[in-house]
Amino acid sequence: MLKSSKKSIWLKIKEKIQVMKQDDYRFKLPMRIVQPLDYLFIFRPTLFFPIWIITLAGYSAYFMTNTQLVWWKVGVNWKVVLEFAFLTLAAGGTFILNQIRDIGTDQDNKKLFLISENHIKPGIARIIAYISMGVALIVFLIQSLSLFILLAIFLISWGYFYNFKPFVWKDKPWMGVWTNVFAGLVLFLIGWNFAGVLDWNALVHVIPYLFAWGSIALMTTIPDMKGDTAHSKMTFAVKYGIRTSVWVATIWVVTAFVIGLILDDPIITHPILISLPLYAILLFKMNVVWVLRTIRYSMFFLAMFICFEFPVFFIVILVNFYLAKIYYISRFDLDYPTFRVEEE
Repeated sequence: MLKSSKKSIWLKIKEKIQVMKQDDYRFKLPMRIVQPLDYLFIFRPTLFFPIWIITLAGYSAYFMTNTQLVWWKVGVNWKVVLEFAFLTLAAGGTFILNQIRDIGTDQDNKKLFLISENHIKPGIARIIAYISMGVALIVFLIQSLSLFILLAIFLISWGYFYNFKPFVWKDKPWMGVWTNVFAGLVLFLIGWNFAGVLDWNALVHVIPYLFAWGSIALMTTIPDMKGDTAHSKMTFAVKYGIRTSVWVATIWVVTAFVIGLILDDPIITHPILISLPLYAILLFKMNVVWVLRTIRYSMFFLAMFICFEFPVFFIVILVNFYLAKIYYISRFDLDYPTFRVEEE
């Protein structure tokens, strides 16, 4: 009788949880409103987060090096906002090109539906990508030769060399990782240049961020191992396996922490310190669930510390996160983006 009662209570709890999960999907916009947003979401706004974070880190590092670190700066520099907007436009163009090149693996990995499932034709998507990158380059050229050169280097490396033949560095174990690290370097320098004149200090203060950025970039190859293997893509995780990938990522993030301490940079050391328990758990639970948790929360912690400097950035993050969430729920019944990663 007691067992039956416990079972009944357990079933009620499970039903309640199921109802709560269904509630996540109740708020949906009509398809006639959502569908035109496809042309916005081929830019992959959920990937804007890391672009903004590493660029703002460079912007912050300039002031920390040349004047002092300022916490809770509530004023808005609209010139810098516009610069970030055009940088975002250019980065979105590279994300579109990446989707065009990854149609097969995106179908296998069941993600990025807009181009892979022909909601937007690849030819149209390519035109949008080229226009967005071209507009950003023109604006940067008008503003500053150094910014134009940095953006051009970013687009050539992350847009062309990373995706297209004869290079296709994204499908090579080490070149894929190094290209992402190099892109992080260029974005950091762009952020520094938004704040002031580039100098050699930038190349010193970027080092811990590159190790941390590389750690995340390396781990992002793990969830896509199945689809990449099916399409003969030799990414780092495919070649070396999840164990080696996790260990290398962990060593890199510890290195970032140590160098950040030496440089006395709290913007990188504090988030890593909070993230280290996730890496520790990951060393004992080497599965995709804990890889995703480590990636998402590590980026979140770094974003929050940058928000302590620039609180307006939190509003930008919030708007982007929930706009994307409403779109994906309404368009594809998909709870994304999310911090929730469930055990299978």
